[in-house]
Amino acid sequence: MSERSERIELVEASFDDPIVTGLHAEQAAEPAARFRDAVGRRSPAEPGTIFLVARARMTLIGCVGLRWVSGAGTDGGGPSSADQIAEVGHVYVRPDFRRLGVSRLLLRAAEDLARRRGCRIARLVAVDPRDAGLCEFSGYVPIQPFGPQLVRSGCFEKRLRAETGR
Repeated sequence: MSERSERIELVEASFDDPIVTGLHAEQAAEPAARFRDAVGRRSPAEPGTIFLVARARMTLIGCVGLRWVSGAGTDGGGPSSADQIAEVGHVYVRPDFRRLGVSRLLLRAAEDLARRRGCRIARLVAVDPRDAGLCEFSGYVPIQPFGPQLVRSGCFEKRLRAETGR
């Protein structure tokens, strides 16, 4: 049985976990090679960013980060009820596992985690224009740029429905 056909497991990791930093290095190398400069490189994750790492057995497949951009509680445990926005970022899938739905899986898992932690809005930035299709397919709508985004970046937002029946 190939690794591609095995069940994908998602595990939570911190921004400074060696697994996450290794995937970030791979992610940063791609635009650098494609654009031959630093434009498009993704910044390292900020403290407090939570990552979901996808793997099949012990093979790393990709990751997604989630951080609270407003309403962070004093305990750092997530948003308060007053301002419930989370930013999804650092979506990365290794080349051998692309076009298998892993990006959608990671995005949905990040949304679910944000929802469980009380967020009602998820935002993300598509640095690579090719990522805009995934955003729109996943129910995100274009919004005005937020934060220090590159000019060519596309910003998107999605309203998260409250969990019911759990």
